[in-house]
Amino acid sequence: MPELKRWYDGYRIGKSEIYNPWSVVSYIKHNCTPIPYWMNTSNNAILRELLSHADYLRIKALQGLLHDEPVSVSLNEGVVYDTIGQDQSALYTMLLLTGYLTVSADSPIIYDRYSLRIPNEEIKRVYSMEILNTLVTGINRNTFDNLFELLFNGQGYDFSYQLQQIVLRFASTYDTAHKESFYHGFMLGMTALFLDKQYTVESNRESGYGRFDLAIFPDDVSKAGVLMEFKAAEIEEMLERKAKEALQQIEDKNYEVEFTKRGIQNVWKYGIAFCGKKVCVKMKDN
Repeated sequence: MPELKRWYDGYRIGKSEIYNPWSVVSYIKHNCTPIPYWMNTSNNAILRELLSHADYLRIKALQGLLHDEPVSVSLNEGVVYDTIGQDQSALYTMLLLTGYLTVSADSPIIYDRYSLRIPNEEIKRVYSMEILNTLVTGINRNTFDNLFELLFNGQGYDFSYQLQQIVLRFASTYDTAHKESFYHGFMLGMTALFLDKQYTVESNRESGYGRFDLAIFPDDVSKAGVLMEFKAAEIEEMLERKAKEALQQIEDKNYEVEFTKRGIQNVWKYGIAFCGKKVCVKMKDN
């Protein structure tokens, strides 16, 4: 019963909390094996719509949901499916109505504004799978786990290789006009969505004499943190120089000050340059 509750409970109708009946029946039918049965009942198009407009704030909200933190939104009962790309309230209303989110309490916070959360482990797995399918093809969760293990161990050469494999498979937006912003968003999305609760990801935060591109702060100050600065090169021959410039910027701007304030002594610093689907990584420890 505890496993059944963790995986398939969590929905609310009025003041009653209910299980997903289809998933409960499927769980029992398959000898009580906990997997996302609901994933196979639709094409999850509504969730892909959420991911297709994944700016920084939406990534941050999605990261919070995956870490069991609710999101506060205004709901719109007169939602039209075609508006979900432009209207955030319409999007979250549809996610609620289709079962991807549930209300944290049966009464609103204020007026029609509710606190929403992912209902259970089954739907959390659906989110993770759809995130992977949206980001890249031919890559699984283990690929990202390996990437971050290399990142936090300061294995710059192997990290560069693993990141290169991901970028090679990344879907089709390299013709964007603001290339550095695109790569920044890509790296932010990966770190924010796939790192666990033991780390805090922050972007464009003031530290030292400027703003770092991306920083990862461990909750355990005995562990290493990570600073990343990104550059876009016009041609491949400039990749190494741009990566060195990015790394030097971390030093010149004294970005590690924010880590020191938090009591984190060990910081891996990465200058990362991109050109199309090519990657160059330069690194330094603190």
